[in-house]
Amino acid sequence: MKSKLLQAELSARARRIAERREVTISGVRTAYWFYAATKGSKSPATLVMIHGYRGNHHGLEAIAGALENINVVIPDLPGFGESEPFTTTHSIVNYAEWLHRFLVSLKLPKKPHLLGHSFGSIVVSAQAARFEDIATLILENPVAAPALAGPKAFTTAVAKGFFWLSGALPERTGISLLKGFAMVRGMSVLMAKTNNRQLRKWIHRQHDENFNDFASRKVALEAYEASVSNCVGDFAKNLSVPVLLLAAKRDDITTVAQQRELAEKIGSTQRQLEVFNGVGHLTHYEIPEKIAEHVSGWVTAHD
Repeated sequence: MKSKLLQAELSARARRIAERREVTISGVRTAYWFYAATKGSKSPATLVMIHGYRGNHHGLEAIAGALENINVVIPDLPGFGESEPFTTTHSIVNYAEWLHRFLVSLKLPKKPHLLGHSFGSIVVSAQAARFEDIATLILENPVAAPALAGPKAFTTAVAKGFFWLSGALPERTGISLLKGFAMVRGMSVLMAKTNNRQLRKWIHRQHDENFNDFASRKVALEAYEASVSNCVGDFAKNLSVPVLLLAAKRDDITTVAQQRELAEKIGSTQRQLEVFNGVGHLTHYEIPEKIAEHVSGWVTAHD
C-alpha cells in the first residue's frame, strides 16, 4: 500500500476548511478563499497569499493547509481562476492597485502579512512599494532580476517567442498553443526537481488541472508580458516593511546569487534570506511544510 503524500494531504486539509467569498473591486468581481486558523491565538494574524502566473488559489493551498495558527486568504488574480479579468491591461501597475483595494476590502482588525510566489512576488512587491497597508512581506521564489538575465535565459527567450506566436496566430490556434499538453507538461517537467515519482505525478496533475485556468488569450499574453518585463528588483529600494525571501538553490528563474543581490537592494533594514537546497521554483508544491514553518515563525515574530 502506498503511503499518503504529505503535500496532497495538506492541500486536501485546506480545501476542507476553505470558505469561498467574493468582493467587487472597481467593477471587477474577485473570488477569494478564507482558511481559518484551527490552532493558537483567539486573534490570529492574517496572511494574504498571491499565486503565480497562469495559476490560481489552488497552487498555494498546501501551504495554507500547514499554517494552522494563521488565518489565510488566497484570491484568484483578476483574469485567472474564478476572478473576472480587468477591462484594462493586465499589467503590474494594475495588479498592484487591485491588490491594495482588495486588502482594504477585507476590513481586517490589524495589518495583514503578504506573500507572493513567482509572478505574485512581483505583484506584492509593486504593491508594498506604493502602499503602507501590510505588516510584513514574504517573497517565495521571488523573480529577483529580469527573466532574460536568469539561469535559463535561452529557454526564456524561446518561451517569449512561443508566446509571441500564440498572439500572432488566429485566436483559436493561439489558444490551442497556449493550452496544449506540450506547453503545460513541458513546463511542469522542467520546473519539478523532486525524484519522488509519486510527488512528480501529483505536481503534473496540479498543473494539468489549474495551469490553463485563465479567462482569455488576452489575459494570458498580457500577464506573461508583465511577468518578463518586471521583477522584484524594480521595487526593492522602496520596500520599507520587514521582508522575508524564500529562495531555492535549483530555481530555473532566478539564481541564488541574484537573490542575494536582491536582498541587499531592499530598502528595509529588516530583511532575511532563506535558501532551500534540492528544490527549484515549485517550493509551494515540493516543500510546502517547510515554507509554512518559516512563514509561521516569521509572522509570529512580527505580528
